[in-house]
Amino acid sequence: MNKKIWSSMAAAALILGGAYGIGEVRGGTAEAAAAVQSQSKTLIGISKAEQIALKAAPGQVENIDLEKKAGSMYYDIEIQQTKQETEVRVDAYTGKVISVRKDADDDRDDNNTAATAPSGKMITAARAAEVAAASVKGTVAEIDLDRDHGGAVYEVEIRNGQVSTEVGVDAYTAKIVYTDVDSEGDDD
Repeated sequence: MNKKIWSSMAAAALILGGAYGIGEVRGGTAEAAAAVQSQSKTLIGISKAEQIALKAAPGQVENIDLEKKAGSMYYDIEIQQTKQETEVRVDAYTGKVISVRKDADDDRDDNNTAATAPSGKMITAARAAEVAAASVKGTVAEIDLDRDHGGAVYEVEIRNGQVSTEVGVDAYTAKIVYTDVDSEGDDD
């Protein structure tokens, strides 16, 4: 009789243990697949994001930020158009346009910009990012077009761990005009 009880208990333990093991393998496989899928996501890059944004709103790119909010990443691209500024948000992984928002441009002095701009064509924000990324190791996080001091300079922020580097790229010649390194602990 004892043998039958022990045999029944051993069989039940094997069945329950096997069911648990199968559940763990399936759960582990699903988790591993999700981890691989998230790791295989790659950013479309600033150049592609700029192209997509300019199709949605033609003009001059003034600013590109790589934003991360609520678990998603997107490029926030500000484009200067005649008499208005347009903000285009592009999904950083799929390239899908998330939103297009237009604002009247009441605070910009267009006459001053036109009078001080050198002759010639401006490089794209993506080209400025390429030039800056070639000189500093890290990920391009932000690009701003600064039209101060009688010229135009793309200010490209590159992050590498705790270090943030701003590289100034001349918007007409694509030459680096300055590099400013700032560590997270610095108060500068």
